[in-house]
Amino acid sequence: MTPLLALLAFAIGAAAGLAVLVVEELRWEARNRPPRCTTCGEQHHPHAAHR
Repeated sequence: MTPLLALLAFAIGAAAGLAVLVVEELRWEARNRPPRCTTCGEQHHPHAAHR
């Protein structure tokens, strides 16, 4: 029973670690994505010229 509990604890720890990595990756992508323009709705540099 003890090895089974150890494997279960390891699996839960690994799943939590992977969840943290995925959330951090999503936060990094959102932070580095160009913002959506309020004029045209596209994603581009904040100081892009609109003609």
